[in-house]
Amino acid sequence: MNSKEQITKIDTISPYIVPVLVSMGDYLAIILSETLAFHLCDLITPYKFYLDIPRAYFYIWIPAVFIFFLFYAGANKRMTPYWEIIKNILSANFYSIIAAIFILYLIHEDITRISRLYVISLFILAFIFICVIRQIIIGICNYMDILKEPVIFIGGGKVTEAIIKFYNGNNCFGIKVTGIIDDDFSSEYLRKKYPLLKGLDKTAQYIKNSGVKTVIIAKTRLDKDSLIKLITNIQTIVRNVSFIPNIIGTPIANLDIRRIYREDMVLLNIKNNLAYKRNRIIKRIFDLIMGIIICIPAVPILILCYFWVKFDSKGPVFFNAKRIGKDGREFTCYKFRSMYMDSDKILADYLVKNPEAKAEWYEFKKLHDYDPRVTKAGKIMRRTSLDELPQLLNVLKGEMSLVGPRPYLPREIEDMGDYYKIIIQTVPGITGYWQVNGRSDVTFEGRLKMDNWYIHNWSVWIDMVLLFKTIKAVFFSKGAV
Repeated sequence: MNSKEQITKIDTISPYIVPVLVSMGDYLAIILSETLAFHLCDLITPYKFYLDIPRAYFYIWIPAVFIFFLFYAGANKRMTPYWEIIKNILSANFYSIIAAIFILYLIHEDITRISRLYVISLFILAFIFICVIRQIIIGICNYMDILKEPVIFIGGGKVTEAIIKFYNGNNCFGIKVTGIIDDDFSSEYLRKKYPLLKGLDKTAQYIKNSGVKTVIIAKTRLDKDSLIKLITNIQTIVRNVSFIPNIIGTPIANLDIRRIYREDMVLLNIKNNLAYKRNRIIKRIFDLIMGIIICIPAVPILILCYFWVKFDSKGPVFFNAKRIGKDGREFTCYKFRSMYMDSDKILADYLVKNPEAKAEWYEFKKLHDYDPRVTKAGKIMRRTSLDELPQLLNVLKGEMSLVGPRPYLPREIEDMGDYYKIIIQTVPGITGYWQVNGRSDVTFEGRLKMDNWYIHNWSVWIDMVLLFKTIKAVFFSKGAV
């Protein structure tokens, strides 16, 4: 079998196998969720729990409703980022529960007899089981290197490299790169790993010979006429054509695409969510609710840390420093003390004796491998971010958020440059985008860029994702915050 026939066979089968396989997993997840929710209610309720609904509704209609809304919400789309799929699953679950109750009403069942505990349990368990089973399926397929989407890229530069790494490293069905077409291949990574096809003028012929039905145009320097000509030439021989518009660096999380059909135009609407007062109120409510929830298990940990710091080294337990808050107002940021009292002198002496550490300090504003200022307790607390737990009080006071930009020091204003005006548009956070994407491994300028990205792309969902990823970063000790 030649390469063209092999690629065509994979591409013909996988678009049908993947949705069927995912739907089968979803069906199993819903049945498990319904059963477990029933037994959970039976265990918790003081009386014998009884669920009086038809068996066909239990085994057919409820799963069918969930599978329909999962499809409708876009949770089955391939080549979609992991966290976007999770968001779509959550949305589909919400509408599925409402639709399932409505169907019960239509078939004249007494919906007042349906336990609220059962409905809530089903919602939570269905979300968990759907996500887990899907990840198991995706993990097995990627491990076996099967059911990946065959793709041809047009463009042999860093943009193509970034897209390939993204899709093959984000817990979704991966892509199989069958070829990269360009006149010039600037990426060393691509030259080493993938088949290169030279000559943009031969693009249509390359695609026909490959049998691949998905093409991604990642050559952002193409002018408008060349791009239109390229799309026109290949659109009739493939199913899917995607292209990267030359707007890299523009905030895209809140990007809204509006089509002007008569003029063949696309209007890209970029919303600054934190500029809306209602969104700032939502963010504040989110902080209060989640902050109170986190405070309950955090209190005994705070007490233990208090005595740990107190007996570990001389000095006050808390280190209360002035930080830059919203609109440039300074506030007192609470932290457990993690350094010796004469830390400034210790640092100055150490930097004089260690030129490499001095260069590192000026680039990162931190010392990574060894910091002589940090106490024994401080090393562990910084690695696990326990030193920042007192900042929950700043959150409850409204001076900080659970998620937000880094709380910068007043002496860093000059170094922040033009980013300063952007960052002070919102309150700083205990954790944030840069903390879970490199933490202290990121340069000072890198942190500013990441904080800038967060402010322009904020949403409640992003806050939830970053909180979850913070837990992962803390447990795997990926640098100190």
